[in-house]
Amino acid sequence: MESVTPVALITNAHTYVGAPLARVLARSGHRFVLHVPRAGRDTALQSDDGVDRLASELGSLGCDSVVVRNHDLSTAEGNAACVDAALSRFGRLDAACLVTGNIAVGSFLKVNPDTWDTMKRFNLDMVFHGLQAVLPPMLAAGRGQVVVFTSATGARPEPRTSVYAATRAGANALVRAVGLEHAASGVTVNAIGTNFMDFPGFRDASGMDDPERAAKVLAQVPMHRLGSLDELAEFTAVLLDGRSRFQTGQFFSYSGGWST
Repeated sequence: MESVTPVALITNAHTYVGAPLARVLARSGHRFVLHVPRAGRDTALQSDDGVDRLASELGSLGCDSVVVRNHDLSTAEGNAACVDAALSRFGRLDAACLVTGNIAVGSFLKVNPDTWDTMKRFNLDMVFHGLQAVLPPMLAAGRGQVVVFTSATGARPEPRTSVYAATRAGANALVRAVGLEHAASGVTVNAIGTNFMDFPGFRDASGMDDPERAAKVLAQVPMHRLGSLDELAEFTAVLLDGRSRFQTGQFFSYSGGWST
């Protein structure tokens, strides 16, 4: 008899919300496919051994997991490999958290074609190929929940963020349209766009170690603080673990009130 224990795919699981989200989903007994990207030109995120420690931690909680390494998620083949790992190991895929994107800021007229291509690759192609990979097995089963991480910047373009905001806005539109297209299928598809999160990437890029700079950053956030990855994980889990299925085709800004 097929196990009813749910299976979740988390991409870029070695960083950002990956570990906190896995710990939350472990409470409901999920099994996991944990993706680690190839370090170097295929991603701005450098992989490490953190995902192995995470898999070991999940095992100690009684949650089986498989680690999928070195696949480029801006390609159809890379995303298919992650889904194939879920189906081969567990025979099902119930939830998918697709962590996508790369950041570039600066004057629009100084953006070169290589940067534009990179933004499209990480901010649009990853979303397109990710959705095309995870949706078929969910639609066939008549159940499933997908969350795509984009950016709150896609809902609030500002100077010097033109190509980043534009590609993120395109991703938000794609997720919303796909979610509505399959609204009656039993599968939900939603986007979460973050900004002002308390993790090393944002802190370093924003100069948060400088008290004067940190004060200016926090002044932009209506809540006057950064968001924690643990609270983001709790918010995300509600859209993935089966507790709440009456929302799809939505973009949720998770930015302390900075954008809507």
